[in-house]
Amino acid sequence: MYRIMYLSRAVVRFSDEELEELLLKARQNNSKKNVTGLLILKGRSFLQCLEGKKEDVLAIFEKIKNDSRHDSLVEVIEEEDSKRYFPNWYMGYKTINELDEVRTKKLIDFSEAKNINAFSHNDISEIFKEFIEVK
Repeated sequence: MYRIMYLSRAVVRFSDEELEELLLKARQNNSKKNVTGLLILKGRSFLQCLEGKKEDVLAIFEKIKNDSRHDSLVEVIEEEDSKRYFPNWYMGYKTINELDEVRTKKLIDFSEAKNINAFSHNDISEIFKEFIEVK
């Protein structure tokens, strides 16, 4: 199983309706290819994990990279793993503002950060692992 995690910034803030449409399309497309993952939103900053067969994840990631609605895309983690972080979510979604329980310092730091590009590979992994446990 292959996984990519990346950061990007929306060119403009998504409205609730635009975000709902984005998530609906992502879930439809991901379910066809059995790609799972999670999108974390903080203002205009996106932190996303995609996982599945390598060719499927890379095809979806290529579309994302070419999407003009965001820029400053930084691939943070690319890895092979024996199991998925989010096996039941074709595209899970969380905003930092809606979190009821924040347990790791890295997630707190991410929620308060002005420059999310300062986070390391391990920081990003720790943030996603918070959601595996909290689900």
